[in-house]
Amino acid sequence: MAGSYNCELYDVYRALAYFNKFTEDMLVHLHEQVRINYNRRTNVVFYDITNYYFEIDREDSFRKKGFCKHNWRKPLVQMGLLLDEDAIPITYRLFEGNTRDSQTMMPLLQKTRRNYGLDRIITVADKALNSGDNVALLMAKGDGFIFSQKIRGADPELQKFVFDQDGYREAKGVIKQADTWGEKGENQDTPAFYMKSRPYPQEFWVMHGDDKKRKIPLDVKQIVCYNELYARRQKNRRAAILEKAGKIVEHPHRHHKSDAKEALRYVKNIDYDPETGKCLNAKQIPYLDEERIAEDEKYDGCYAIITSETKMPAAEVVRTYHDLWEIERSFRITKHDLETRPVHLSLEAGIKAHFLTCFIALLVLRLLAKRLGEKHAPEQIIKSLRKYQACHIKDNVFRLVYYDAVIEDAAAVLNLTLDRRFLTVGGMRQLAADSKKEFRIYNAF
Repeated sequence: MAGSYNCELYDVYRALAYFNKFTEDMLVHLHEQVRINYNRRTNVVFYDITNYYFEIDREDSFRKKGFCKHNWRKPLVQMGLLLDEDAIPITYRLFEGNTRDSQTMMPLLQKTRRNYGLDRIITVADKALNSGDNVALLMAKGDGFIFSQKIRGADPELQKFVFDQDGYREAKGVIKQADTWGEKGENQDTPAFYMKSRPYPQEFWVMHGDDKKRKIPLDVKQIVCYNELYARRQKNRRAAILEKAGKIVEHPHRHHKSDAKEALRYVKNIDYDPETGKCLNAKQIPYLDEERIAEDEKYDGCYAIITSETKMPAAEVVRTYHDLWEIERSFRITKHDLETRPVHLSLEAGIKAHFLTCFIALLVLRLLAKRLGEKHAPEQIIKSLRKYQACHIKDNVFRLVYYDAVIEDAAAVLNLTLDRRFLTVGGMRQLAADSKKEFRIYNAF
């Protein structure tokens, strides 16, 4: 460290409750700094939600058990995250672990619109957020949306539109080049992408004032796509699952229910003890469910999108929707690279402040990536900055032990001198001070 810090770990934990008091003011101030210094664009925003588990068995008023795709049976906290058009975080909100995904979006959007002074926004989200109440509220407030729409189990009219080959046209430039790297097979061209669209009065279940849900038609644009790259990935993934399903059929007693997992979807005539998870088959002969396999294959590569933006070209809508992967990437960076979890805190105020610090770290990382012209991935920036350390040689002399292209480019855009081999304590302090001057968000802290 370039200075002395007379504090213990418990001092840091105690400070979290203090920081939590200023969360909302801090988030609004950060947004203003980004808007002024980085020309934030919020015409289109991306929203998604993820959960964080805690190593406790009992729920409390904040950490509660809920649905988790990883099947963790631990109390959870939900985090909804909002990104702008450049994948720069705008704000976030925490929810109790048992809150339904579809019930998290509108509270966050309404509060953000009010506190941040945003104009009309188009919200991009996955199918988990695609509920009739969300669609109706967004349209009633004059905002827009681009949502993924499920096909399996959808309205028969939509399914008919998806599987009718008439009207599909090949679209170029919709799939990002990065998505196709390494996906060309021998003697194969770039994976094909086909799409078609139509305006349609789709019916949605919407809650009315008498607390009863009724179907109402809302004018949207339906866009259906076939992505050959997506189809290949689904086929390859299913092949691995079917290989395991075949082994279960051959030797059912060798496989525990917890190990079988997705493969059981394609196996018939097999039973497991609900307590032990062991196979109970005595006289039944397991076999592969060929009908289900054929049904799943029918959906390979197909997906649908609905939008309120009926005048926006369909290709632009799809390209915008494809940018939603950035929010999944942000969650992955936060959880793994920034080590948001596990959360070693128990008091609600401390937990909320912990997520505040993680959000700020993600924001700074994304801004630095933008300053670097997206030349380096955020994950690589973290690795390089962590390696950029100084080791003590003797007396007042320290040696910098790491330097690479990321550090070199950061030095150039931030107008810093980072290629010195040796520094004194005074030199490191000056470097820290210079970095605050050059990185235009420092006064938010």
